[in-house]
Amino acid sequence: MNPKVLGIALSDISTGLIFYPDDEALTFPTVISKKKNEDAWVVGEEAYALALDGKGIITDKLLKLTRKNGIATIDGTRYKGRDILKLFFKEIIQVGMEKLYKEKPEEVVIALAGLDQNIMRDIREAFVGLGYQPNHIHIISKEESFIYFVLSLKKDIWNNRVGMFDLSDVSLTYYEMLANRNARKLFVSAESENMDEAFNLQILSNPSGAKLADKILTSVAEKVMDKKQFSAIFLTGQVFSEHDWAENFISFLCSRGRVYLDTNIFAKGAAFKGVDLANENSIYNIVATCEGRLKSDIYIDVVSGGKEAKIYLGKAGDFWNEPTTELLLVPDNSEIIDINVVSVDGKDKKNIPILLDFLPKRPIKTRRIFLKSSFLNNKIMNLEIADAGFGDMYPATDAKRNIEVSIWD
Repeated sequence: MNPKVLGIALSDISTGLIFYPDDEALTFPTVISKKKNEDAWVVGEEAYALALDGKGIITDKLLKLTRKNGIATIDGTRYKGRDILKLFFKEIIQVGMEKLYKEKPEEVVIALAGLDQNIMRDIREAFVGLGYQPNHIHIISKEESFIYFVLSLKKDIWNNRVGMFDLSDVSLTYYEMLANRNARKLFVSAESENMDEAFNLQILSNPSGAKLADKILTSVAEKVMDKKQFSAIFLTGQVFSEHDWAENFISFLCSRGRVYLDTNIFAKGAAFKGVDLANENSIYNIVATCEGRLKSDIYIDVVSGGKEAKIYLGKAGDFWNEPTTELLLVPDNSEIIDINVVSVDGKDKKNIPILLDFLPKRPIKTRRIFLKSSFLNNKIMNLEIADAGFGDMYPATDAKRNIEVSIWD
């Protein structure tokens, strides 16, 4: 099986895309320009050139504009942020297919930082509007694309802790990944931290600024890596393609593990995730806990058919936007439902009692409730609880409540 997959790494600064199975990637500044008095658009460096020539009207920070439901007036017409983002996707994919001689991809995976329901909905609707099937559009975190990129490499690269520094003109982010095989599954966790020490890359244009940048990065690495040892450390971001300015930083990294450079890690990881999704059986067979994924098992203990059982509202590794459970329950304890939370390694456990004192008072085992659970993110679960009555004896009432539950602080 050789699926046609498009991996996209999206940010407000730059957007990378790669058409699997090729490993050649294209990178665009995340900007779009409309040709004046024409219904025609260009993206990336061409958008800058068109605007500088006075023939185009440029729009940037497309993700930010979409996230805040912003409006941009371009050439006398008002455009919603999500509509401009759709135009941007259309143009970069068209440019990519023309330059790389590719057909329309079957699977699309978009990796970005800061997942929330609204931006995911807008991105998905944009691709549906471009003719892609909803079940072939996937949105993941950059942490997850990092995981899939690393797991696509030889095992000796990820048999211990893996670190990564992502440097752009406005941000410096440190990623760390750890894999742990347990029984038949491979449990992989990844976390990221945006560092306060980010700096403008223009300082690299002179020797004193480059020396300061090297010093800043070395200090950050010493702080976040401490005395840990790594099987691999990656550098990503176009600025690292020429890294003579970061001599002390790279020297320190080499003292902690092998150092690798790849400027398109997130786009490649997104593509590898798409290949895994396109296969009938998972290639990697992992449980990933990272941004966008639940990090715990969440369940209710029940008795069904005389036997004790667990009903899961979500499991570690589930995408938090997907699991929705609807149940009819008869609580033994008429005032409480106990939600159990267990971390993926089983070391941390938490019990969350949900009080039912807003429901009508009835004898024990004659109170039947409707419970619907969903997740707002990987830390907060929403419960919708309503009185379901109990046959003709106790008709259902309008009593109900929505409760937000903090899974972990």
